[in-house]
Amino acid sequence: MGKIIAVALPKGGVGKTTTAVNLSYAFALKKKKTLLIDLDPAGSCSSSLNFVKEKIVGDIFDVFNYSKSVSQVIHKTEQENLNVIPLKNLNYKDEVRLSKLASNQSLLRNIIRPEASVFDFIIIDCPPYLVGLTTDALIASDSVLIPVMSGRFSMDAVDKILLHMDTIKKNYNQNLEPEGILLTYYESNTRVSFSTKKDLYAKYPNYMLKTVIPKNAVIAEATYYNKPSIIYSPAAKSSIAYTQLADEILERNASNLYKVLTEIEVKN
Repeated sequence: MGKIIAVALPKGGVGKTTTAVNLSYAFALKKKKTLLIDLDPAGSCSSSLNFVKEKIVGDIFDVFNYSKSVSQVIHKTEQENLNVIPLKNLNYKDEVRLSKLASNQSLLRNIIRPEASVFDFIIIDCPPYLVGLTTDALIASDSVLIPVMSGRFSMDAVDKILLHMDTIKKNYNQNLEPEGILLTYYESNTRVSFSTKKDLYAKYPNYMLKTVIPKNAVIAEATYYNKPSIIYSPAAKSSIAYTQLADEILERNASNLYKVLTEIEVKN
């Protein structure tokens, strides 16, 4: 059974899409069969992999709208272990329609849970708000990866999503856990980055990931050319960091699985 990870924070510009795309690609390069789902109506995740409208034969909106099946909207990428369910950049009318469809909170879970047996990882790129699609993603997921850019507003957004996760866990998905808090666009020589890191470690020491994604011009360049930075410039500091992030998540999940199996063995 594969793991479903939502990449979410109720704030824009913190690197959710960049993280979802590059982490998915890093998993694929490590021979992990990965499905990336674009759930942001802006469609940035899809365009980052060069899935422009003309190349999209069906998207997650079509599945929500019952006009296509999941298998009909899974697109192959240039990387053999990475597939994507894209989302076209929606117009206002379709975005309103999608918002109404998202009110069925179990719909996404029913759509993607069967795919968990086919993939090692399913990564969901969420929109920068909690109501609707992000809530649906949390209900469907096993864990949440929380990208945080240095600053007070991002800190407040972390508190907000963790409280929302508690609500989801109590009412809809008892297995939901934080995958970890990931510092993005990090500048080690600035006070705000240092203070953000210090405060997060003080408040959420058990959730902090060791990997930090540094601020790097390569990310903006790669986005401009519709490529993941990990492919556009593999030697860049940010690309190396995303590879390390994939390694850290794989190691943490292997460790957690070992603990579970050990506990079962002891009980028996």
